[in-house]
Amino acid sequence: MKSLVFFAIILTMIITPSLPAFAATFYDPGVTPPLAATPSFVVGDHLVSPPHESVAGTGGAPGISNNGDNLNGARTYIYDTSAQADLTDGIANRGDQNFAMLVWDMGQPFNSMRLYTHQDHYSGGPITTNLVAQDVMEYSVWGSNDGDNFVLLSDVTGFNINGEGPGLPTYTFAGTEPTTVYRGGSSEFGITNAYTRDYTFPASYQYFGVRTSQVSLTIPGGGVDADPEIDAVIGFNSCPPGTVGEFPDCRVPGTEVSGEFIQIDTTSLLLAGAQTSLIWILPMVLAGAGFAAFKLRKN
Repeated sequence: MKSLVFFAIILTMIITPSLPAFAATFYDPGVTPPLAATPSFVVGDHLVSPPHESVAGTGGAPGISNNGDNLNGARTYIYDTSAQADLTDGIANRGDQNFAMLVWDMGQPFNSMRLYTHQDHYSGGPITTNLVAQDVMEYSVWGSNDGDNFVLLSDVTGFNINGEGPGLPTYTFAGTEPTTVYRGGSSEFGITNAYTRDYTFPASYQYFGVRTSQVSLTIPGGGVDADPEIDAVIGFNSCPPGTVGEFPDCRVPGTEVSGEFIQIDTTSLLLAGAQTSLIWILPMVLAGAGFAAFKLRKN
């Protein structure tokens, strides 16, 4: 029996392909590159009127505004104190009880977005209170391809206020982690956009939504904030972390064939890896199983 277990473990180890590791969030002490320097980046249209308009939540008067149409140092915002059920199940559908969302139409699907924050409790320097630590990260990110039915892509669930040193918090996330967080904000408006962040998701979405994060809804140590304030949302396409190349020609490092790079499809990679491994490993496994059975019968 021990021999059979051993061969099963070996089989699992061999046929499980190695996937590219997703790097942890990089906290950049500086600012974003200038938006004008990246013409492929698309500024989202912040929707304030039907049929896919932004919807205010509970907790205070909303400030939904066309300011969200441009990176201009101004804000659009909602209160969202009734978000717990949607944050828990990861689904937010227009028309459901307690639906709330700041919505941007990107004009086409993108797999990446930059969320330009708008800060009202932080003016730079070390972050020393839980109130400010959560406030700079008071955003969960949602995706949709119809403007009405959203899935949770990324949520902020906790923080270590001195994670990278005194006053330099790091954060924990549910779902996709940001690839980069720019502590210094933007090239254009500096600390007003502090803790702007980039994301790359496993799928593409035409609509991005923003509402409160868990860490803002239930502040460590007590209290509720839950009023996400945004300057702008930008859409772009990029290769996933752990791959290299220019989108859509993304590749796992080392997958060159005859000097040409092969675009990697993750699902195909998994299937091909498993099938190829089985072709040569199956005879070994069968032989091992026969050997184990012979030992058991002999004993």
